[in-house]
Amino acid sequence: MDWTNLGRILFTVFCFTVFIVIALGAFGKKAKKRYDEAANLVMDEDDTPANDASNGAKQ
Repeated sequence: MDWTNLGRILFTVFCFTVFIVIALGAFGKKAKKRYDEAANLVMDEDDTPANDASNGAKQ
């Protein structure tokens, strides 16, 4: 086994480890709560428009 193959093996193991860590972070129990809150943000907002001129519309 030469150094090139050892480097490739270590790089592959490193990439697989990073993938597992990202997958656990995305599909963990804490992430589900965050994603549920983010999904409901649209439904929780008030639909009435504000009566201020800060949005750039002419009155």
